[in-house]
Amino acid sequence: MTSYIVCPDCGYKLFKAGDGSNVEILCPKCKLKLQIEIKDVKITILKIISEKA
Repeated sequence: MTSYIVCPDCGYKLFKAGDGSNVEILCPKCKLKLQIEIKDVKITILKIISEKA
């Protein structure tokens, strides 16, 4: 099954992906860095927060 992935902050449509996908992406609209995993029809989206030195 293919799912459309959108940014949880701004709603920008990022890409479509299928089961077993594991992606790290930077949203081109709001610049939020995301870790996205699709496993057994469960979609997990994590915000990656980086600390600047």
